[in-house]
Formats: sequence, C-alpha cells, structure tokens
Amino acid sequence: MGTGFSSAQIAATLQTFRDFLAGRRQTPLLSVYTQPDYRQDPDPQSMVRRACAAIAADGAGGQENILPTFWPDFGTISTAAMWGGKRLMASHGGGVHIEPTIRSIGELEKLSVRQSFAESDFALGLRLYREVCQRLESDEIFLRTPDLQGPMNTLALVMDQTELMCALYEAPQVVSAALDHITDVLIDCVGRYRQEAGLGKVIGNSWPYVVLPDNQGIAITQDYMPLLSAEAYAEFELPRLKRISEAFGGVWIHCCGEYARHLPALRASGIRIMGLEMHHPCTRVEQVYEIFGDDVVYTPYVAPTGAAEFPQLADLMNSLANKPCAAARYWLGMCPGWGDLPALRQALAGNFGMKHQTSVA
Repeated sequence: MGTGFSSAQIAATLQTFRDFLAGRRQTPLLSVYTQPDYRQDPDPQSMVRRACAAIAADGAGGQENILPTFWPDFGTISTAAMWGGKRLMASHGGGVHIEPTIRSIGELEKLSVRQSFAESDFALGLRLYREVCQRLESDEIFLRTPDLQGPMNTLALVMDQTELMCALYEAPQVVSAALDHITDVLIDCVGRYRQEAGLGKVIGNSWPYVVLPDNQGIAITQDYMPLLSAEAYAEFELPRLKRISEAFGGVWIHCCGEYARHLPALRASGIRIMGLEMHHPCTRVEQVYEIFGDDVVYTPYVAPTGAAEFPQLADLMNSLANKPCAAARYWLGMCPGWGDLPALRQALAGNFGMKHQTSVA
C-alpha cells in the first residue's frame, strides 16, 4: 500500500530539517500537513484508519517540508492520567478533560503514580503506531508523542487548581517534591516511548507542527506559564524543565498564552531551548527576539484576540519583514484550510533570514 513518500524524498526532507536546525539554512520553513483531525478520536481503530488516510493524502498531495507522520493524540490529559483521575468527554465535542485526584496539600504529600507505562496513553500510541505502519506497509513512518504536558501543567491537571495555587505559597516544599516525582515519571515514560518506537522515529509533540529529527530534543507544552508569576515559574518549573532538556538534548516550547515575563528567566536558565511558539498578541515575536535573538527558532501564530489586527498569518509575517526579528529563523506549521497559504508563501519569500543566509551543501 505504501505512504506515497519515497525513501529519497524522506531523506532529503530530513536533511533540510537538519540543515535548518543547525543554522546552515536561514530562510523560513513552512510545513503543510493534511489536518490530523483523527486526533482525540475515542475509537482507536477509527483513529488508525483516519491516520492512514491522512498520511496517504500527504503523500499524494505534494506539500512541502513534511514527513509521513502519525499523531496519537488522546487529549491534554495523557500525562495526568498516569496519576489516576476520571476521563471526562466533552458533550459538545470538544477536548477530553480529567477529574483531579488531589484536593489538598495532605493528599499531595502522598502523590504516587497509579498507571504503569503499559497502561498509559504512550503505550497505546505505540500500539496504534505499529498498526498504522502495518496497514501502510511501511517502516518509514514517524511518530509524535501523545500530548506532552510539562511538570507544572501535569500537576495542574492532577490537582485542583485553586488548591495548587494556594499550595505554591503554603507548602512550596511539598509542591517541589511532587514536581520532582512527576518529572522522574515523564523522563522515564518519554525515554521508553522513544526507545520502543525506534531510533529517530519520534519527531515532536502534538504542537507545534515542527520536526525534531535524529532524537535531538523534544517538544513540550508549557501552557501554565500565563498563570504563574515570573518568580513562581523560575522556582517551580524551570529546574524540572532543565532536567527534561538535559535528558533529551533540548526542548521546543509550546505556549499559546502570554509568557513574555518569563523570557529573561528562560534565557538565563541554561536550558537548551531549540524553538519557541508564540501567539500574537498574547506573546509577540518582537518581545521574544529582544531576549533570544537568533539563538532559537520562532513558530508564530495569530491568537483569536489578534484576528482584527492580523486576519491571516501572512499579514503578521508581512508586518515582521522589515523589523530586526526578520533575521531570525522561522518554522511555520499549517494545514490546508487554516488560512491563505499562497499569501503566506509569498510573505515568507521576502527578506526573512537573508542577513545570515549561508550556502547549504
């Protein structure tokens, strides 16, 4: 059956990604995937069938900078589910939720993982991935992690959030111990996931739609940043994020909220930050560039609150073309129907990255 991707095409695409991440290519990357709308499908076999169809559509569609990829996404609760909690399906068809299992500091002191790796969404993702490979008769299919929430995000799903916020001030040592425990489990779980999938097969998280080839780094969600003060984020999350970065060779951070106040601490943390996703106007590219300059890759989007200012992502990129941040590396991930792709391609064909353009062998 096959995927429609040739081995030569896959190899060339991977080399493009390696060159870009190494700084040997400065012009922007645009990855356009068939929308993986099978994500969070509650029927595993339906997820497999729809994933195969999406991968085949990608292979037949001729879009740029993509790989045959499976997104085994079971909702934002995959990491939290390892500590128990009842899964709550949204009646209106939205995302999966989870009922917190911890409602007091006393309960938090006894926090322990309740689900083995074999019972986790990560193991389920691997099983479905193998089915996708079998159905498409290919061993050249890549894989993303189930929604990989960072330690604080995970704890905020495990514990009642009002109680968690109080605990940050009333029992910081208890919170720190819980976060260390969660970090241990996440590192072990993601390590097993990558090992069992096979060398270089795991290329990213649910967000953003970038690729981290050759086991270099992981993408991780940090959506709790907007709820924390700069001091609390530096105290509670950064030490654990650094451990995760050191375990996997770097991190690419997804956050679709306001997190500019955390940029100085992130910069000073010593964490290898490969890329940052930001959603205008919650966090602006210009704000990030002031702190990180050309040292990270930028993945910008327009938040719903920015649609009046920039109706299309192309409009945002055009606004950046003559600013200092145009010198940065940009990697945008899209799907057909998300916006005006021809206009976006035209916007990206401008002056981005040209100040530092180098030849690629």
